Amino acid sequence: MKSRIPSTMGLAHPSLEGRLQKRAVMIALNLGGIDRRSIALFTESHPKTVGRWICRVAQGCSLQDAKRCGRPRRFTESSRLTVIAVYCQQRPPLPGVHRWSLRDAERYFQAHPEHLGTTLSHSTIQRILSEHCLRPHRRKYYLQITDPDFFPKMERIIECYSNPPKNLYCFDECTCIQALNRLTPNLPVAASQPVLEDFDYRRNGITDLLAFLNPNTGKVYAQCTPNHDRHRLCEVFSTHVRLHSPRAEIHYIMDNLNTHFHDDFCQLVAEFSGVPYTRLKTGAQRREWLASSHKRIVVHFVPFHASWLNMVEIWFGILKTKCLKNSHFFSISQLQEAILSFVDTWNDFYAHPFHWSYTGEGLHGKAVRRFSRLLEIETDQMESPFLAKQLLLMSNIAEQYLHLIPNGDWAHLLSLAKEKTAYIAHTIEADNRPKVKMKALEAHSRFMRTVTQQPLAMAA
Repeated sequence: MKSRIPSTMGLAHPSLEGRLQKRAVMIALNLGGIDRRSIALFTESHPKTVGRWICRVAQGCSLQDAKRCGRPRRFTESSRLTVIAVYCQQRPPLPGVHRWSLRDAERYFQAHPEHLGTTLSHSTIQRILSEHCLRPHRRKYYLQITDPDFFPKMERIIECYSNPPKNLYCFDECTCIQALNRLTPNLPVAASQPVLEDFDYRRNGITDLLAFLNPNTGKVYAQCTPNHDRHRLCEVFSTHVRLHSPRAEIHYIMDNLNTHFHDDFCQLVAEFSGVPYTRLKTGAQRREWLASSHKRIVVHFVPFHASWLNMVEIWFGILKTKCLKNSHFFSISQLQEAILSFVDTWNDFYAHPFHWSYTGEGLHGKAVRRFSRLLEIETDQMESPFLAKQLLLMSNIAEQYLHLIPNGDWAHLLSLAKEKTAYIAHTIEADNRPKVKMKALEAHSRFMRTVTQQPLAMAA
């Protein structure tokens, strides 16, 4: 029975919930006729503490902590908010310095007492930030959706994973793999100590890896190459296609690297498919031709800036963990040999079907919230081409996916669309490239025509 009571031994300040639970146990045991010393042993408390809470409850008091006297706060709420605003939003007034430290802020407030009417220490600044769970020194990468047609493209890729063709391959290049050799030998594992690796190293060259992953089996076909230009791509791609029957239908998932839709690559696909190919002018036209299903080799392109939808990236992570990380290579040939040996080991012992479970649920709403956040802060980092893509993305969501957007998120975007019109117009006008500006103006016009006129009742 004792194990059911959460122990607070060794904690300087047990949580309020834990303290209330312990006091309730004291009262319950007392009502059950248990003596105070036994209650103290059971709850790991002092007998006087047990007696005090029994008496307080008998007097009609609650189990909550009583109000204590203590020194009043030195800084008002307004002063505390000023500290947060300065530390979290302003850059230090020091040339070339883009991030505060606590001591920088301490010196700043000492030099400018007019902000608070007094000075404060760096530890006080830290306490104020901690009370609001603010850690502005931390940074984390995120991946913004920049392709206006992201969601239709994502759905096509997910459909390939959900109902995969017999010959489906995820292809990509892992570039600039370095042959690193540490200049100091590693120290092996010791008691309570991990392997020690010196930071200094010698770079003995780099290699590229072109890999094809079959999600149905998990097997990988890969070649190490000195580069990944269109000639090398066509060479490796030809070798992989010839591994199949001349009539086999093959599907490839790739990203939008320019070599993946170069005219030479299109011509090669046409030759293997036995269909004519007429030189196309734009990359969009070539990607559309490669994705067409009238030939036996079909290429499915992931959305721009969304290589994470390509499952071969998962295998690249496994390669780096099991083969490349913490290894030492004295030459490029040794590195390439290690990689190809791992490929063989993977295919023989590790290969397994890769099952894609992500459906994109909730991503539509997140895209709307992130764009709304960017409009709210009116950042000077916003550029016209990026803004145009976001406006087109919101327009496409309004036309095709409005039912997936929470009402609150869509209402907030509608409000910002009208409130931030001047900011959007200023961002577009600041671009001195006529064609780019024209595209941004057209995107803004479509945004105002589609987004702001969609009734809120249609949203989810």
